[in-house]
Amino acid sequence: MDKDFNKADWEFFVVALKEEARDVLWSVQLDLDPDTLIKSALEDLQALAPRPDGYETRSRDEIWNDVRARLLQAAYALRPHCIRCGTCCEKGSPTLLKQDTELFVTGVLTPSDVFTIRSGEQVYIPETEQTVPSQTELIKIKETSDSRSCMFLDTSSKSCRIYGSRPEQCRRQECWNPKQTLQQDDRTLTRKDLLEATGDLWSIIERHEDRCSHDEFTREIARLSATKGQTVDDLLNMLAFDHHVRDFVRTNLGVDEKFLNFFFGRPLSQDLFYYGLSLEENEDGTFFLTTAQQEDS
Repeated sequence: MDKDFNKADWEFFVVALKEEARDVLWSVQLDLDPDTLIKSALEDLQALAPRPDGYETRSRDEIWNDVRARLLQAAYALRPHCIRCGTCCEKGSPTLLKQDTELFVTGVLTPSDVFTIRSGEQVYIPETEQTVPSQTELIKIKETSDSRSCMFLDTSSKSCRIYGSRPEQCRRQECWNPKQTLQQDDRTLTRKDLLEATGDLWSIIERHEDRCSHDEFTREIARLSATKGQTVDDLLNMLAFDHHVRDFVRTNLGVDEKFLNFFFGRPLSQDLFYYGLSLEENEDGTFFLTTAQQEDS
């Protein structure tokens, strides 16, 4: 222990640490004595202990967040098997890989069960708890409303309703051994893999991507700011096309509305939120932009 370490402070820290260890053991359903868990990570936990006054720069919350994260890591290491607790399923739905094509062939998954994140679209990263633009197109299983839980998670039993035919990423998931579930030679599933053979529908999807890509959307947002609103009609035309193409395939091709976020991704109007804007519709069916500040007033 270094010169800044205080034995009395450590003994007090250990009392609180045991309570935290009990909570962690309960959360991962591991039947183990708290002292055993603490000893398995003792050196790291000593380094995380609060320093005497004048030396400590971290807040109490920061200290205990780090402690809990280290205890969780140690607990998972001592429980190297899946107990189907549902924790992984609550942190976000899986991204589908090329191997998961078979799930559509066998009917385990349907177009109403998935949605597309297009290249450049904002995507949530559970590991960092941040939202960033996606570098590539992704197809994901839908999540429950007002939650990041996978739609196939049975919340009452904390079990997966398609566990025997779960996607490849779920099969690789090991919460006790956190690591990237995507490997270098993996290829994520795309709309083209599943829909290219649909003919006219695929042509509409390609046309929509040409007119309403997220790269083009971002450029129009930047132009809107640079021109102080003078190019608003260009942005509105893009948003209108995005809206009307969805309405067209629903009414003219008889496509189920539940399929639209798979075929075309999330409506561009929803991404206006990230720029402090909102899309509103006039009574005559035309659209106009409003700022978040105007919307709240």
